[in-house]
Amino acid sequence: MPEPINSLCEQAGSMQLWLLPEADRWLALTIGQGDKELPLELLAAVGESRALPLTPAADGS
Repeated sequence: MPEPINSLCEQAGSMQLWLLPEADRWLALTIGQGDKELPLELLAAVGESRALPLTPAADGS
């Protein structure tokens, strides 16, 4: 995955991602921590949709 999604994935077990087609952007949110001794943080990222390699969902949605 491209940055910043790769960095977010390394710090969290799961992530929510929304496509914003009217703005050609995506928004990702997760909760994670850089190290077990560090506090949990709410992490967010926004980027251009064309920079995100998307694959169709298995259920066709």
